[in-house]
Amino acid sequence: MKKRPHRLSWITQLKYRWLLRRAVWSKPAIGLVTAPEPWTIGDFERGQQLVSGKVLITGHMMDVGENSIWSQSPQSELFATELQGFGWLDDLAALGDQAAKYKAQSWVLDWISGFGMGKGPGWSADLTGRRLIRWINHSSFLLNRLSKARQGKVCHSMAIQTLLLAKSWRQLQPGRARFEALCALVGAAQSLIGMGSLMAPALSALALECKTQIDVDGGITSRNPEELLKIFGLLTWVKHTLGQSNTPIPEVLATTITTIAPVLRSLRHGDGTLARFHGGGQGSEHMLDQALAVSGVRPSIPQDGAMGFSRLNAGATSLIVDAAPPPLGLSKFEGHASTCAFELSVGRNRVIVNCGSGLSFGEDWHLAGRSTASHAALGIDGQSSSRFGPAKKGKGRMLKDAPTIVMAQKTRAVDGVRLQVNHNGYQNSHGLVHARTLDLPVDSKGLVGEDVLYAPDTQDVQRFKAIQAKSPETFRYTARFHLHPDVEASLESDGASVSLTLINGDVWVFRHRGFSQLYLEESVYFENFRLYPRPTAQIVLTSEIKEITTRVRWSLAKASENPQKAA
Repeated sequence: MKKRPHRLSWITQLKYRWLLRRAVWSKPAIGLVTAPEPWTIGDFERGQQLVSGKVLITGHMMDVGENSIWSQSPQSELFATELQGFGWLDDLAALGDQAAKYKAQSWVLDWISGFGMGKGPGWSADLTGRRLIRWINHSSFLLNRLSKARQGKVCHSMAIQTLLLAKSWRQLQPGRARFEALCALVGAAQSLIGMGSLMAPALSALALECKTQIDVDGGITSRNPEELLKIFGLLTWVKHTLGQSNTPIPEVLATTITTIAPVLRSLRHGDGTLARFHGGGQGSEHMLDQALAVSGVRPSIPQDGAMGFSRLNAGATSLIVDAAPPPLGLSKFEGHASTCAFELSVGRNRVIVNCGSGLSFGEDWHLAGRSTASHAALGIDGQSSSRFGPAKKGKGRMLKDAPTIVMAQKTRAVDGVRLQVNHNGYQNSHGLVHARTLDLPVDSKGLVGEDVLYAPDTQDVQRFKAIQAKSPETFRYTARFHLHPDVEASLESDGASVSLTLINGDVWVFRHRGFSQLYLEESVYFENFRLYPRPTAQIVLTSEIKEITTRVRWSLAKASENPQKAA
């Protein structure tokens, strides 16, 4: 999950430099009391890339060769933000060999020399917290076999960053960034000599954030599953570090962890990754497994309605459906027009997906990824179920005219489970309500869906007829079903079905009934740590809207199983 870069005004930069100098003048104690176990988990292959001098972040590749990671100007603000957050340190630690340790140590020391007194873009409180967590997490790796002078340099920088963070975290907006800053303060108070006095106020503030930002059901206002995972991982890291020193764990913190865990379990696919909604990526299954293990919360039956998402399960098949209005507040700048969209997985195979957030690849891709057309959902006249307002500097475009009424009902029967969801996102613009019904049979070998557009009252009928009369040829619906890149798709010769071959060899067939035209078109799949969006395919059903009630029925059924797997 990527967030927009946070720009510091020149006044704030001067203030931070003044606070840093005060921290230096206070002559903080230098050294580590303890080194907690790392919370963040990196990638071995990305670590190898970094050692070779190739830095791949946010859709850009920077080749530094044998030089420092700070030797070149970042290619974008987002690139600079990711560099300053030190997420790449996780990857070097995951590689963990002598070459990786040398790179990590030299690049950290180079950062201290070049940026350590408030220079550059990395001194917002959220980036300071993120960086400090990485340094504390990997302190054993970073300080191993360094000279005492260089160890002191690193520890001194951690100390002054901690003192700055203690003064600046309140400037952050509530959400992941503030959790990150406060958890960093708790970790620093636990690990650094002379910072113990920060523990009580940091824990108190963290408990308040848990009370105000995590609802009683374990959700957050952004409705971003990956952001919830990040917060959950931070809280479990704090719980673990407190437990190591026998420090009492605040009851609010323990309760919050207990309420979040089942929400995340309900938003997982069969491969352990998360559904990709409202700016979130799939997350790391290893990080989620680790956080769930540390939390101590036992597995339970997946929740229905977790953070506004409905879940359908039968055998190895799982669906996760966006069954609530888009997020409000500041989250409107990151939320997606994904009402009634779903993702489907079979075992460890993800089949139908959303495109994801394109923020890493620039503003145009970001906006495209937020549209209804980038989701397994239905749009009208190329419009999204929520529209987008004008761009605001530093924030992007806000969702507006979003559905105000979203209703979901799940019913169970002997032969399976049915979910009915509807929303009024097209009522003001077209006089139509969209209703989607999903039937998942108990044998888990098929999914039957129906999308209905209807005018609910006389006023809506009049609005519908006026729009239809104005542009009868372009007044049409389009239902899209984006496929995971690992799925091979082919349009059958009858033109009425699409054959899908999963990575495990199983074959599923998509069919439809009615007057829709069926197409197999190109699509993209946004994924972090790639230079370009991954190419994939999408199934498209489209037709004119001629009546005040329009129905399109479709199905996805298992046609055959890989014979080797069956054997």
